[in-house]
Amino acid sequence: MAMATVKRVLAWPSWTRIRWKDLIFSRNSIFQLVRFGVVGLLTNAFGYILYLIVTFAGVPPKLAMTILYFLGVFMSFAANRRWVFIHAAEQQGALFRYGIIYSIGYALNYSILYVFVDKLHYSHIYVQAFGIISVAAFAYVASSIYTFPSTSKRKQNP
Repeated sequence: MAMATVKRVLAWPSWTRIRWKDLIFSRNSIFQLVRFGVVGLLTNAFGYILYLIVTFAGVPPKLAMTILYFLGVFMSFAANRRWVFIHAAEQQGALFRYGIIYSIGYALNYSILYVFVDKLHYSHIYVQAFGIISVAAFAYVASSIYTFPSTSKRKQNP
């Protein structure tokens, strides 16, 4: 990959002056958040059921989360790109940025499991449910700003 392509893929959107009220409270953003919630509920419910099955079968919680996390990322990319954020621009760059966002989300989820299960000895069943919600909130904001910046947002924030 040429250096110019790498810079373009990693670049923060040119409309970096984010209007948070428009990002969260505009009519389009509310519908987008609802669609994100539907995709997230379906993929995370399926992933959480698989997580419970795999951990009850004896796989350690962090290993189960790791395997299923990345499976969920690939499952949700297409749905988020096409239905939630309606992003038609270059797919390769969006996939790479999506990978960055979800790698950070993975580190967050892993840290939550490490602290609350390994150190504080809470049940992994409840901690992982909290981890899913935390990562989902982070992923929505980061995806709408960085991974799938829409043309309308660029126009609103020159």
